[in-house]
Amino acid sequence: MDKLRSGLLLLLLAAFLMVPALTQPIEETGHDSAVVHIYRAVLFSEAISDGVLYPRWVQQVHLGLGGPLFTFQSPLPYYALDVLYRLGVPHPIGWRVLMAGGVLVAGVGMYLLLHHLTRRRWPAVAGAMAYLYAPYMIRDLFDRGSNEVYSLFLYPWVIWALLRLAAQPSAARFALAALLWAACIGAHVLGPLMLAPIVGLLALALFWQKRTPLPLLALVAGGFLMAFVWLPMIPERGNIHLDWWRDSSFIQPAESPIPLDALLAPPTLYDVMRDNNKVGDRVGWVHLLVMLLAPVAMLLAWRAGRRDLAMTLLASTLGAWGLFWLLTDSSTPLWHLFAPLLQLLEFRMRLLGLLALAVALLFGAELALLPTRWQRPLSGLAVALLLLTSISSLYVELMHRHGAFGSPITPAEVRAAELRLAGNSFTSFGENTPQWAPRLPGPEMAEAAVRSPLAAAPAGVEVMDVSVETQRWHMTVSSSSATTLTLHLLYYPRWEATVEGEKIPLSPEATTGLTQLAIPAGTHRIALRYARPVAEWLGLALSMATLLGLVGAVGMATRRGQNEATPVAGSVPTGDNGIPLWLLGGVAGLLLVKLVIIDPATTWFRCVSTIERVCGAQQTVNVPYAGGPRLRGYTLPTPTLARGETLVFTLIWQGDEATNRAPLHTFVHLMPEQEEGWPRNPANDTGLWAQVDHQVPGDLLTTNYLPDRLYWDEFRIEIPRETPRGNYRLRVGWYDPQSGEQLVPNPASIHPPLAEHWRAIFLPSITIR
Repeated sequence: MDKLRSGLLLLLLAAFLMVPALTQPIEETGHDSAVVHIYRAVLFSEAISDGVLYPRWVQQVHLGLGGPLFTFQSPLPYYALDVLYRLGVPHPIGWRVLMAGGVLVAGVGMYLLLHHLTRRRWPAVAGAMAYLYAPYMIRDLFDRGSNEVYSLFLYPWVIWALLRLAAQPSAARFALAALLWAACIGAHVLGPLMLAPIVGLLALALFWQKRTPLPLLALVAGGFLMAFVWLPMIPERGNIHLDWWRDSSFIQPAESPIPLDALLAPPTLYDVMRDNNKVGDRVGWVHLLVMLLAPVAMLLAWRAGRRDLAMTLLASTLGAWGLFWLLTDSSTPLWHLFAPLLQLLEFRMRLLGLLALAVALLFGAELALLPTRWQRPLSGLAVALLLLTSISSLYVELMHRHGAFGSPITPAEVRAAELRLAGNSFTSFGENTPQWAPRLPGPEMAEAAVRSPLAAAPAGVEVMDVSVETQRWHMTVSSSSATTLTLHLLYYPRWEATVEGEKIPLSPEATTGLTQLAIPAGTHRIALRYARPVAEWLGLALSMATLLGLVGAVGMATRRGQNEATPVAGSVPTGDNGIPLWLLGGVAGLLLVKLVIIDPATTWFRCVSTIERVCGAQQTVNVPYAGGPRLRGYTLPTPTLARGETLVFTLIWQGDEATNRAPLHTFVHLMPEQEEGWPRNPANDTGLWAQVDHQVPGDLLTTNYLPDRLYWDEFRIEIPRETPRGNYRLRVGWYDPQSGEQLVPNPASIHPPLAEHWRAIFLPSITIR
């Protein structure tokens, strides 16, 4: 009964997160899910319908020229979406189901982990909620929509399985630990790479403490189970344009620390009128408080003789503060020192997922130090604080939608979506493009591929029939003379071709990277297939051998009776308060009140901007720009700052009917208040001392701005150290990047403390000392 009530309590508390995941279009509010993952899942299912159970190459990407998309992607989320699809659940709805289910999985996993470490129910419940309601977890669910979150769901399970295996070794526990680690690897490419150093150190520590190598061997076995996924990636990395990814200025974590004020930002309050509401790169105030208390809790645990708990606190404290430091600018020299390795993370913000894991462990361990009678009320208070500081971020309907999906999603929709991405194969930078293609294919080549399988067919060549399926082509071609055919297929060395059953070589066309083959005169049956290289066969063999070994070991142990669980000392908490029915009813009642009354009938936990007052603005204004958004407010919280400091301020724009005609950029210039007689900047011989332009104001192209909705556009300007001391003003405005023309603000709407300045606006003055 206690286990049932514990499960119900976890479900009810997680439901505040699960309900919006199921009922709101999170597949559209999540950037990655809306732009790439749903379309990838559709292509994955189509390939399986073609009879290819693990499609490494799909023909529809690169605008129909094909690409090795799934060779370099972890496949488990796409398999899960495909299973739901074949059960009648469309891919977008399947995404919601997986996310909601994953939330519950993560909560249960963290509960089990903390219960194993503390032997206390209430600290485990609070720690589980700390993990679920960490700002980064919410951001991954609703804002990013990244496959990375599937690995985050499994993080606590992997650690729990390793600890449990070391505490009481058995074949079944070994197999479970290996399978969970394999699932983590199969869920995302980078997620397990971030966790690997942690679980590796844990396995070594358990080897030293428990004198058992089984946790380490379980990690190896889990890696071998997924060898069929990762082993082919290694030799084929040289076949694609990883240089496009590596050389991108966007993927430079050494150059993109998270500002301290962003990490320490207060809880977000969503504005009903704002379209780009975001969770942000926050640690969370409740989580930060737990981090601050951790050193004291560690000392108290050590003095109380609770050595295991003290070691948990020590490891989690070092991990949490170490990760926090890595997120900040003070760690930048380390990022530069290990740049080739750390660049794999792409963004420093990914470390917030590991930070959430460490803080959740601190949460449970600190509460477990309290006397038993205080654990339930204080754990309940902690959970209440977590929910209160997170609840505004759960209004998914107030977030920007990055896409819209039909039901079902048609091939034409997939093609149109990739056209919007310039044919990049549903990747960030087209990095999965075969290296023989010097550039991404354009729409002209894509249209030609629809008309004919041949590019610039030579005279005297006729395509009599053609069949293009996943990883195989069949054509009948008639040619009046020997010739070389160029296919609308990007060259890749895994493709093999036969003419009348005889194998012939393939080669890339020099200027396009398309596949070429030579045929003799006559009518010929041509077949192409995407072959398996040695690395793929080795990966399959290694995975299959490991799986058979695990099944055999569990089977033998079961026959010998070695998998029967025996009680572990201390596994049942002494004096732990049970879960009363009134508490379950109270949580269920609060959830019902939120869903039935608060959400539809009130604006509690949200803000509503009006014409007179924009939520969060230091000053509300209304300045329209001809042909662009209007300025509706601004925040300028630091009127005085020193040279070398960073000025942080926000402009609040309102979308207009004319906004989405073409992309517009915002600019901010730092100029002296009195230009006459003021020293000129020697770097540009003007009075301009600093400048910042935003190509995607508010992290959105202006073509995506909606009429009458608000958009927050945050600027950070580093004041050059050579800037003369004195009073300055910020000149703000819009310009068309195609023509270079600045948009003109309406002078009649500009009132003090604002001022007009040639097609721009001056904000109130600031002082640089």
